[in-house]
Amino acid sequence: MNTSRVLNYVAFPVLVIAALLGLYWVWGLLFLWWIVPAISTGQSHLVFEVNRDEDPVLFWAVTTLWALFGLMMFAASLFPQYSHWLV
Repeated sequence: MNTSRVLNYVAFPVLVIAALLGLYWVWGLLFLWWIVPAISTGQSHLVFEVNRDEDPVLFWAVTTLWALFGLMMFAASLFPQYSHWLV
């Protein structure tokens, strides 16, 4: 089993536990991580694959959305008194 498969099998229960415990920063890391391969490969995923060369507006909109979601999750963890919008 290669490294990426092992990481996927580790990440799945970690994300489930983080969701159950309300650890939003873990999800924030995931959203921010999705930006790295998207920008480096020029491919992002919404419902289906979005290519930067074929549809640059949608690609950057999706990538920006992931960044905003990631920052929102971190903000919810840092400032829980303002995170009522997550409940």
